[in-house]
Amino acid sequence: MKKILLMLASAFFMFSCSQEEGTSPINENTSNLPVSATADAQLKFAKLLSQAASGSIEVRNFLKKEALVQFDNDYDIFYPLIKDKKVFGNQSFRDILLSYCKEENELSQIEQSLPLLNIMVPDLTLFWDFNATTWDTSDKEISVLCRDDKNNTLYENGENIGNMTNGDIPGFPCLVVKNNERMKITSVNTRSGEATYEFISDAFDGSKKVQTRHYDADNDLEATEDLNKYVSKDVVATAINAWREFKNVPNACQRDYIYYGINKTNTPGSLNRNIREKLYRFRISATAFGRIADADGDQRLQDLTQTKRYLSNEEILQNIWTDGNFEFRFKSYIAGETNKDAMEHLLTFSVKAKDVFSIEKIHLHHKNGTAFRQSKNFYSVDINNLRSKWIYPEKLEPNKDNQVFTLPWDLYNKALSIHMYVEEFDVDQTIEKTITVVNEFTNKADFSIEGGGSIDSVKLSAKLGYGFSHTNTTTSSTKVTTTVGSDELGTLSFFFYDPIIRAESNNTYKLYDVSSGDVTATILPINLIITR
Repeated sequence: MKKILLMLASAFFMFSCSQEEGTSPINENTSNLPVSATADAQLKFAKLLSQAASGSIEVRNFLKKEALVQFDNDYDIFYPLIKDKKVFGNQSFRDILLSYCKEENELSQIEQSLPLLNIMVPDLTLFWDFNATTWDTSDKEISVLCRDDKNNTLYENGENIGNMTNGDIPGFPCLVVKNNERMKITSVNTRSGEATYEFISDAFDGSKKVQTRHYDADNDLEATEDLNKYVSKDVVATAINAWREFKNVPNACQRDYIYYGINKTNTPGSLNRNIREKLYRFRISATAFGRIADADGDQRLQDLTQTKRYLSNEEILQNIWTDGNFEFRFKSYIAGETNKDAMEHLLTFSVKAKDVFSIEKIHLHHKNGTAFRQSKNFYSVDINNLRSKWIYPEKLEPNKDNQVFTLPWDLYNKALSIHMYVEEFDVDQTIEKTITVVNEFTNKADFSIEGGGSIDSVKLSAKLGYGFSHTNTTTSSTKVTTTVGSDELGTLSFFFYDPIIRAESNNTYKLYDVSSGDVTATILPINLIITR
């Protein structure tokens, strides 16, 4: 059979990027394999399935019959539930697939990689006459493709017959291998490896078809990030020895060890000018969303409507946010003994809303179809279901120098405090604000400028021991250029004596964060010689 591809605008229908018919608006509960490994396992299964489907009308009839059951209210065939069903004689569906395997454990490995393995018969009746009902199983030519295969590879009778282009619609009978997003694993038998499953929601249980005309449900959409999760040792490599050296020493500062090489023996140490502080991560409180999404260019939530079918969680997340980005600005300020000694630096990050907030639940309002209208699904988000996410500047712009300071943090003539003014910037009339901050300075008696040596004629200060004999408090001002429409998120104050690591567990570490309420951030010292 000559394959025909119906060319349509990809913006209207992306077969390779979204599912054609009713998938659930819930979390995908798949294995923890990376996408590439999942796609590889799907491709192996697709090859076996294409051989079995092309080689036997009994297999095609079996698949059609199972799809028409609509066990999850869609034309899905959930492999774990049907694999042991008899297709003909004593041959189960799994037995037939095994007969096409070249290696004894090939199918077992696929099953382990894809615990939610699913075969979908797509409904393409919007474009041509093919769905589970109209599928002519007497035609042995049936193609198979995979939901997570970026190359859109087509298999027929075990052979790779080409690739679809994004935006193409199959003009021929086909099956789609994917994960079932309406099912979740509830337990796994440690001996047999067999899993137990249940529906994410009764709304998707085909045996409990909703009889009412309308219904409402709040369905899980995205997992909520653990904001207190410990980090790996690689993140805090510069600070680990400082933590272990001083964690039980009162009044000692972890940064004394890092910046000056001072340990528990309390001997003097010279300033290491290769140490800098970087903005490691920050997050915006979900309660601030209403204020920051207030201008053109800011992303907002929008309601979605879909006829005939449910949207997948991926489709919802792709469309629930309007276009645009949030622009977050961090102005750091360290006071000096004189204004000319002050250090200021501006960091700007353009971030999409999906990277700032997760959506824990999506509200679904369903209207059943009648003889006069199609069924409709309406999706909306209550902002109380937004959750904060950590934003990592290095991941946003890996090639950008995102250091907080342009010079070392020399306590001999710089304050102990770093102040960071944070805002969500909107284009508007420019204004200038004056920010007044309280600074702490060390006692000069804690240092020796003569004993620190020098590098390239630059004298290094020597700190005479860990901690501080006493500090002096002053106030200073810095100017911030902003706009009338920008949203102030607060001022963060970090201090040299703040801990970097707060706790350790199983070789992972809890970091110290500073919060203004609307914004929380973590800074970390890094050694430029090591990291660059």
